[in-house]
Amino acid sequence: MRLIFLIIFMIGGFLKAQDLELRIADSISKINSTTKTDSLSIEVSRNSSFDSIAMLEETPTFKVKTKEDLAKKESLLEASKKSKIVRYRKIIMDTLLIKNYKVFYEDGSTEFIDTTLNILKEYKFNYLRKDYFELLPMLNVGQGFNRMGYDFTEEKVNPQLGAIGRNYGYIEREDVQYYEVPTPLTELFFKTTFDQGQLLDALISVNTSPNFNLTIAHKGLRSLGNYVNSRTNATNLRLSTQYKNFNERYQLRTHIVTQKLSAQENGGIDSLSVYFFEKAVEELEYDGFLDRARLVTNLEAQNTIQGKRYYTSQSYKLIPSSKDSLKYNLTIGHDFVYETKNHVFSQNKSNDFLGENLIVTSDGKPVSNNIQDVHKLRAIENKFYSSYNTGIIGSFDFGLQFDKWTYFKENAQSDEINFNSTQELSVNQQTISAGWNKSISGYLLVLKVQKTLKNDFGNSVFNFQIEKKYKNELYINAEFQYRTESPNFNYYLFRSSYADYNWNNNDWLLQKTSALNAEIGHPKWGVLSVNLQGIDDYLFFKDITPTDQINKMFTISPTQSKNRIDYFKARFFQHIKFWKFGLVNTVQFQKILSNEQDIGFTPLNVPEWITRTSFFLETFVFKKALFIQTGATFQYFSKYYADQYHPVLGEFVSQNHTQIGNFPRVDLFLNAKIQQTRIFLKYEHFNSDRTGYDYYSSPFVPYRDGVIRFGLVWNMFQ
Repeated sequence: MRLIFLIIFMIGGFLKAQDLELRIADSISKINSTTKTDSLSIEVSRNSSFDSIAMLEETPTFKVKTKEDLAKKESLLEASKKSKIVRYRKIIMDTLLIKNYKVFYEDGSTEFIDTTLNILKEYKFNYLRKDYFELLPMLNVGQGFNRMGYDFTEEKVNPQLGAIGRNYGYIEREDVQYYEVPTPLTELFFKTTFDQGQLLDALISVNTSPNFNLTIAHKGLRSLGNYVNSRTNATNLRLSTQYKNFNERYQLRTHIVTQKLSAQENGGIDSLSVYFFEKAVEELEYDGFLDRARLVTNLEAQNTIQGKRYYTSQSYKLIPSSKDSLKYNLTIGHDFVYETKNHVFSQNKSNDFLGENLIVTSDGKPVSNNIQDVHKLRAIENKFYSSYNTGIIGSFDFGLQFDKWTYFKENAQSDEINFNSTQELSVNQQTISAGWNKSISGYLLVLKVQKTLKNDFGNSVFNFQIEKKYKNELYINAEFQYRTESPNFNYYLFRSSYADYNWNNNDWLLQKTSALNAEIGHPKWGVLSVNLQGIDDYLFFKDITPTDQINKMFTISPTQSKNRIDYFKARFFQHIKFWKFGLVNTVQFQKILSNEQDIGFTPLNVPEWITRTSFFLETFVFKKALFIQTGATFQYFSKYYADQYHPVLGEFVSQNHTQIGNFPRVDLFLNAKIQQTRIFLKYEHFNSDRTGYDYYSSPFVPYRDGVIRFGLVWNMFQ
């Protein structure tokens, strides 16, 4: 498979080499001088790298004597202009703007490099570079996140490896970016961690010709953490390319991603340390336990996710909509993905916290040292698709996808341990899909249907969406989705040196979700979204630890709910501006309705209220050479039975014995922007020593203490 990918990559390079002689930069429409968009303007010398532009702009020189000569000259100008449009992608460039630095994603969405500084950039300046509103960070950077809200319509329908709790920070195929830049682009992201480490994400992108791009990026993390056995390490290497031929009929995108996410596991602090964490300063008047390394933890182990992905996507436009048209009605394409992913749990010595029973070796002795549970997934995907625009009745697309998954247990002790059962699953699946979209009277209608040909490890999706944008910037979206999805392979097959975590279940029903979403928004009034989801045959890991052994041992079991779960969520977001001040409010209300309560256990738990409020000042200083943003962010969520993290599976487990929440978090921040550099300084959890030490990310896993962290994002346009 690697050889196939290398051949495709070399073909793309050959096609790119043929295009090197067409050294014409992209054309852009002139931006209105009154626009408020923060943009970068770079003057380009005609005497250097864009000499070919000057050559093209030269017209045949002759002396106009008659009207016939004048008409001849005009016809030559029109012919030259048409040549530019068709062969050189409409390129007439004297000045480069920030909107010429484009970013493309797998789903077809496009954005440009945004060098502004706003409150949304403050929310996204973190490890994931995403908004954490519904996520509660664990005790160290890269340790994982507990969930406070769900959207099951965004979950993957195909079976995954598992270890979802360790998967945060893993770059999926939809996260990979493809660039188009008129000059080389460099982006540096840096942020401090807690102790003995840092977080760095560096990227460089260059177009060797107007039609061929090469991007390489690397993200690295190391953080020791404040608690015993909480060190994290991560590395993500990405290489992506994008090629378009001169008339944009053929497009090729490829990427290679190799990554490794590892973290020490401590299982949270033990029962006595919970008391010292919460009461030492208040009751004992002793602050020695503010040195978190003095608190005793439940476990000493290591958890690692490793993955490699080879991806290529090709498309070709066949039938033009009309003669000499640059628009095409029919497009065909092919996507190929080969991905390897491993989950490794290792421990030098067994621990009663994870269970007393161990798998025995062939000679009848229990395994007690050098535990290493390795689960691997090999996935191959081939997808063939086409799309056809009829014009009158809309655009249609069709797809046929072939998947092969091989999931197996691999262990260094496999020759010694006697499992006496299946250790491998091999699955082949085929999926057909179809879609339709049409704009009618300003309403965009989108319909998508997907169904596997086999029921085992199968899925299905029916999605209908309607969108409307009004002239006063008001917009309305509504969506209905019904889906069935397969559980992770963790539910089907799991093997461990711990006897309590061994099962082979093939009788799971597909999880079914019906969802109705609606959103209405306006830039000044705010955005209101309402989400109602009904889940049948909900799959989850259930905490079955005896009541008298809570936080002394941790035993779980994969379970499927027999009753329907109704989940309601409503969120309101508003950004209010007054002079140089800003106020941003995000409020979310949630409610779980489930008759599982009749038997004393609720599998899906969320806090009823999640709020976040930011009040800040934005202004220019030093004769507008520096832009600053300073203020505070207040966050709060009500008490709920938060999921508990299980180290062996790398999964979060539903429990109904311990609540967390009802503690405020206040962050103070001072951000600044100098040209294309954004600098961030934040005092995180500023109130940690003022509102009581009862803050947790998960049962018995403390939230982060107050800490000052800083960093920057620096874009360089060469």
